[in-house]
Amino acid sequence: MNNKIYYIIIFFCLFIFTGCSIKSIALNSIGDALSGESSVFTSDNDPDLIKDALPFALKLHESILEGVPDHKGLILATSKAFCMYSYAFVQIESERVDKEDYEKAKYLRHRAYLLYLRARDYALRGLELNHRGFSELIRKDLKSAIAMTNKEDVPLLYWCGASWVAALTVAKDNVELIAEMPIGVAMVNRVLELDESFDDGSAHEFFISYEGSRSEAMGGSEKKAREHFKRAVELSKGEKVGPYLSLATSVCLMKQDVNEFKNLLNQALSIDVNKNPKYRLSNIIMQRRAKWLLDNINDYFLNE
Repeated sequence: MNNKIYYIIIFFCLFIFTGCSIKSIALNSIGDALSGESSVFTSDNDPDLIKDALPFALKLHESILEGVPDHKGLILATSKAFCMYSYAFVQIESERVDKEDYEKAKYLRHRAYLLYLRARDYALRGLELNHRGFSELIRKDLKSAIAMTNKEDVPLLYWCGASWVAALTVAKDNVELIAEMPIGVAMVNRVLELDESFDDGSAHEFFISYEGSRSEAMGGSEKKAREHFKRAVELSKGEKVGPYLSLATSVCLMKQDVNEFKNLLNQALSIDVNKNPKYRLSNIIMQRRAKWLLDNINDYFLNE
């Protein structure tokens, strides 16, 4: 925690039992600070430290939001943090333990599912603040709801859609989520329409997995997945590990192409995690996953 947040929290504590106007000022100040502090986490080089620190940060975000429920910046930061925490420290862990401890893996998948829904609901809350009636309309008239959105909504659309679909990946038998998957997909597609360069191509990275993990008969497209991969690498200048893992764990697994799978993961492992600090944490986590996938390759390919 840097000095800025430290002093703001002290300020908040000094006035927590005083008048509502002063409390509101304090809470909004903390909300502003927390909204802009993601680089403190994303540039860190110690995933285990962040894993231990994030639960407190998440609950701090939620506590502040109780006092300033319409703080748009903090709503977005909270949605993003819950989604990233669920994937990096809960869902990935469920994959690691699945073979040795199925019950623990099952518990972790359910926990990831609940965290993804919390991330989705915070993003929906932000979109509702921008467009009254959005949360209800999105389930009744998807096309009209999506048309309401604009470039200002891009971050909320991405984290809402990504969390919505991610929840299905850990709850594949949830009929309600299956029916709602087009909503999440439409949100991320809207990001591509409004600003394909958002977060250096994260929406393209989403569609690598979405298109590549489904067969042609189920509506997937290897061609589209590879097009999104190419664009994601271009927009991130080849400095993000994610696109390589996404293609490897979707198209390559679907085709059982073990050679390309290995090549992509080795490319992922060759990326210098210190070249771009804003990707450092996610790149380290993704490289850990790449190494684990290579070490357990027999579980994914019959010919190995």
